Amino acid sequence: MLEAGTEGNYKDDHPWLIAKELFEHAGSINQALPIMFACKDPDKESVFSHWSTISNVNVVELHRGKWESRVQFGQLAQFNPIWSNIDSVILKTSQEQMDREEREGIRVHRTMLDEHHIHPYAICETPAFIEGALLSPSQAEEK
Repeated sequence: MLEAGTEGNYKDDHPWLIAKELFEHAGSINQALPIMFACKDPDKESVFSHWSTISNVNVVELHRGKWESRVQFGQLAQFNPIWSNIDSVILKTSQEQMDREEREGIRVHRTMLDEHHIHPYAICETPAFIEGALLSPSQAEEK
């Protein structure tokens, strides 16, 4: 994927059903859905290396209990070194927890991502540097 430097595909035998729903929702409100890639060298901890935006998620049940998910994504961008540690990214909290925080003033405990969460995939809060890169110039001015 890195050598090609262009669009790519990721195939998994896990059904990425929620990822597909998130992708479809993001598209319905005209937002991009980022995807982050981690790598691991022997004797080292996993780190994020690259990110992109998802261009399609296709999930197919091949036969009972056997799935195939294909995720297409755009050109890869190198991960900001500040955010490259796996535990620098926060797992996405549920909508109910976020509603409680907003409406009831109850601070929700955030859980940092770790290596046990990254396969097949984890749903995370978008790091600020990616969120900023996804904004159009007019949206960035509004923030």
